[in-house]
Amino acid sequence: MLGALLLYHQPPVRMDSPRDSTTKARISQPTSQPPVVRSPNVVVCKGKAQSSSLTHAQTFAHQASTLESQLLFYETLDEETSEDAIANLPSEDAILASAPHVPPPITRTHPALLHVSLTTTTKLAQLTPQYKYEQWTFNNTVPGPFIRARAGDVLSLTLTNRDTTGNPHNIDCHAFTGPGGGASLTTAEENESKTARFKLLHPGIYLYHCAAAPVPVHIANGMYGLLYVQPAEGGELPAVDREYYVMQSEFYHEPPEVGDDGRPSGTVEFSYPAGLREEPSVVVFNGSDGALTRERPLKACAGETVRVFFGNAGPNLTSAFHVIGSNFRRAYRDGDVVSPPARFVSTVVVPPGAATIVDMKMVVPGTYALVDHAIFRMDKGAVGFLNVSGRPRPDVAGCEGPPGQPCVGCKLHA
Repeated sequence: MLGALLLYHQPPVRMDSPRDSTTKARISQPTSQPPVVRSPNVVVCKGKAQSSSLTHAQTFAHQASTLESQLLFYETLDEETSEDAIANLPSEDAILASAPHVPPPITRTHPALLHVSLTTTTKLAQLTPQYKYEQWTFNNTVPGPFIRARAGDVLSLTLTNRDTTGNPHNIDCHAFTGPGGGASLTTAEENESKTARFKLLHPGIYLYHCAAAPVPVHIANGMYGLLYVQPAEGGELPAVDREYYVMQSEFYHEPPEVGDDGRPSGTVEFSYPAGLREEPSVVVFNGSDGALTRERPLKACAGETVRVFFGNAGPNLTSAFHVIGSNFRRAYRDGDVVSPPARFVSTVVVPPGAATIVDMKMVVPGTYALVDHAIFRMDKGAVGFLNVSGRPRPDVAGCEGPPGQPCVGCKLHA
């Protein structure tokens, strides 16, 4: 069955292009093979394609063999590991990054005991231009920090609860194997710390969130983030120029209270009934309306490749993630980084609790809008910008005469 599926997968095509010496170093991951390869069955020579010595059948057979070898490796990771073996693993602290940034790729080729520290807090944040809202956080950010690990690592997680409201907190990570995804092992009361270990058996991009009761309330108030478990054994993703971290989520709040002076309050509170009705007040990227527009728009140069790690915390809505004016040259659907990616996809569906990885090549300069293509959500805050600078490409996108101006107040075409 695996071989039959692979017969319909075309070999990957190189995404990068020649760039001048002033461009920054590419984000890459060392491997025994080149991270990006041209199709081995075609050789371009003076504009004419010639067949190489490898046939399509041989190429696909090689890919199937490589994939099966990777799968066999991951299936052995759940074999029992002794305490001595874990104690002898090289130890290192994980590099964490706040959205929209991503930690650098892991370059080691061996497993490690990886230490991650998360602290729970609450903070009054500017949720929309009109309202502030008390968010519940990991490391004082919404979403929580991006964590990068490698398949086979043993992740030592320390959770410290600094929430002064008295709520317990924990971690349910979709990359962790065991009942509750780690929740029971990491539950910490106020001013308490808990440490637990988890062997990372599978590569992929995974959501983590608080699963203390009531679970929907903790997620709806901002307690979520992403963990990327890099593939091992030669399965690294192709190199790209830039990587970004984007999470979609909803917030549910009551109408603002009206003060004695008749003015509505500038602070709103969580609404459980609105959450039950699945009627969000706000749908946003990276924790607030404007987080990827006014505050921290994504940036790239024409000719560069961009990778977005995209997660959907929900807690209720499914996202139709789309970048207006671009296609995903590779889409690692459902966070699957072992199977061949989908190619040239315009929109990916990401349900609550899931994540995906998409790669783009930025060809034409300008502003690209990141949206949930359930497009009315744009007016609830679900929009971000990817600003691409560079030389115009009228051969790809152009018009006669001067281009038109964006409509007044347009959220998509800044």
